[in-house]
Amino acid sequence: MAAREFDGWLFDLYPRGGEMVLWFVTAEGASVRVVDPFAMEFFVEGPKTALARCVEALERAGDALPVGWTQREDIWSGKPRDVFALRASDIQTWKRTLPGYARRFPDVSWYNADLPPEQVYFYAKGLFPLARCRAGEEDGRLTRLEVRDDVYAREYDVPPLRIARLDGEGSVRKRRPALRSLTLEYEGRSWMWDEGESMLGGLQRAIDDIDPDVLLTRRGDGHLMPLIFSAARAAGIPLRLDRDDPPEERRIETEGRSYFSYGRILYQEPDCMLYGRWHLDGGNSFMVSHTGLHGLLESCRLGRLPVQRGSRRSIGTGITSVQLAEAWKRGVLVPWKKSEPEEWKTAAVLLKTDRGGLVYAPECGFYENVVELDFASMYPSIMARYNVSPETVNCRCCDNAAVPELGYTICERRGLVSEALGPIVGKRRDLKELRRAAEEAGDAERRTMFDQRQDALKWMLVCCFGYLGYRNARFGRIEAHEAVSAYARELLTRAKEICIDRGWAMIHANVDCVWIVKDRWERGEIGELIALIDGATDLSIALEGVYKWIAFLPSRQVRDRPVPSRYFGAFDTGKTKYRGIEARRSDTPDFVRDVQLEFLGELAAAAGPSGYRSMVAEMRPRMAEYEAMLWRHEVPIESLSLRTVLSREPEEYRGNGPSAIAARQAHRAGLGLHAGQPVHYVLTGAGNADAERRVRVLALLDANTTYDPAAYVRLLRRAMNTLLWPAGAQLDEKNVTPPWERSMPKRPRRRNAPDPQMDFLEAS
Repeated sequence: MAAREFDGWLFDLYPRGGEMVLWFVTAEGASVRVVDPFAMEFFVEGPKTALARCVEALERAGDALPVGWTQREDIWSGKPRDVFALRASDIQTWKRTLPGYARRFPDVSWYNADLPPEQVYFYAKGLFPLARCRAGEEDGRLTRLEVRDDVYAREYDVPPLRIARLDGEGSVRKRRPALRSLTLEYEGRSWMWDEGESMLGGLQRAIDDIDPDVLLTRRGDGHLMPLIFSAARAAGIPLRLDRDDPPEERRIETEGRSYFSYGRILYQEPDCMLYGRWHLDGGNSFMVSHTGLHGLLESCRLGRLPVQRGSRRSIGTGITSVQLAEAWKRGVLVPWKKSEPEEWKTAAVLLKTDRGGLVYAPECGFYENVVELDFASMYPSIMARYNVSPETVNCRCCDNAAVPELGYTICERRGLVSEALGPIVGKRRDLKELRRAAEEAGDAERRTMFDQRQDALKWMLVCCFGYLGYRNARFGRIEAHEAVSAYARELLTRAKEICIDRGWAMIHANVDCVWIVKDRWERGEIGELIALIDGATDLSIALEGVYKWIAFLPSRQVRDRPVPSRYFGAFDTGKTKYRGIEARRSDTPDFVRDVQLEFLGELAAAAGPSGYRSMVAEMRPRMAEYEAMLWRHEVPIESLSLRTVLSREPEEYRGNGPSAIAARQAHRAGLGLHAGQPVHYVLTGAGNADAERRVRVLALLDANTTYDPAAYVRLLRRAMNTLLWPAGAQLDEKNVTPPWERSMPKRPRRRNAPDPQMDFLEAS
């Protein structure tokens, strides 16, 4: 085959033996597959005898080839170290081989040895996913590769991707797959199959006809794709959803793993990735579900992660890869097992260092003309501006006591994490400007694109601070985490003092935001205030908005105690902002959330306290009507489901709380739920003597299932009470009765005795 050159985007790559398989997509939508020989380099260090035996064993087994002695930088000391370099022979299997050698040679230290080969290829070649390239190939082998793209580009094109949606129904019980139906959608066309073996044959013909670049599913990793592959294997039907042959026989996994992180139990679905084609599971991807496709692609480009892998891994994996790329560029050794311990501290020092962010709790109440100022990406900006990195805190070469309160030193000569974060902070700032320009121009498509991209960077920047103090992170160290918090407290205090000096009263401050108010002020004063704070802190602070009114709410348990992150308000633009109320909770039924947001959206037009109270009074009949809809069973039962995350395996629940009952129901029905996964259920009889009749799992609903209206009226009243609190009124959440019972004559009450039914609704 003659040699040729082509332009395209790097679409996918994966290791195979001693080669890397690359897929490109051209501007015409054509797919090009090439291979590139690649040997991943790693380094070892240790006593001379043990090191010699280790290198000999690797070479004799054919797992690695020796390269020779070289020097690389030690991350902690910053000094060069003599290490021995080797190259893995089979990059596809090396990561599985490494632990065995580590056990055989415990005195040997390994560097850069466990990095994913795809990421190492990106680092070594200066590549990243969807990079625009000029490439050459001959007989399917890569002969030339020129990158014509910049990973930090603010605006870039993406290839014309053919995206199809795949859905289906079925179950796997007693290891026997039962595939009942399949649906494929592409550019307005739909294919539906629901008959036996013809489903798989029809799916294969449709895939061959469309040749999609992307298959989008919902819960495809842990359910649909394993079900399809199991059904095909059981029927003896060859099914090829990949563009390339899988490197090995595909393992069909239906169970992922549960794990603890930051005090919560989480669940990771099994991976079911395709070769030469993307399979993106919206139900198993934080980035897809929270930032959309543009956000996912932005995070994968910046993190140098193959898109399928990047969609399934945590945000921390992406920000760690950004730091790994910086380490690779600088020749810094990345240890396989980090062994840098936390520094010894006395109890007095611990009290000073372990303090976190600064919070000034607000006085509960209703405020007008409040200004909110927000430091843009405060913690990452501190890391970049003040050079806070694991190896720079308390370095051995500087003596500057730079960190406020703590007196930690900060190195003035190097800084890996800070250098890696600086460009990301700047890029997010520019993307927000591009989003604003697109919004002003009325270009909704570009506005959405830039918003998703900056949102992805926001999550990466948020995560980088947490990983800085995570002991298992490659670039984590608690002293660096403490230093950032100390800087943040100092800078927020400076901002507060500047506001007070300029005549503003501070209502509330929370880590990186301040809410301030003044009797009389002009719009230009805000710009002057921002300039003063910028100059005093060396960080960028921005106007989040000016509230017409804002309500800071008390705790539900202690009525006079404020909750820093529980408030709602309306900006002078008409938009609303709310935190900590029912509409923000994941366990709030859709119906309750929609009703609360409907009323909140209307209350945004209120001009002040009196206007707010009058609008609430006008809304009371509609609140009562929504309750009546629940009593009359006019609300769709699907919109009343509650969501809870299982904290243990379903069969381990023993109590009779709603989530425990739902977990046991799901387990008996064979729904395959595990600790860390959500279960959705409906309240069917909160006071039923039979515990199993109190709730019903959403997946098990049938035509005869009815919900408990009283239970949902209580939930609705709780949400309404949040909005009613600024008006000085509350509904009775405990004693609820249908409207037709309220109109019945009541027995005379003892004089001055409280009437539980004379609640706020009846007063209207």
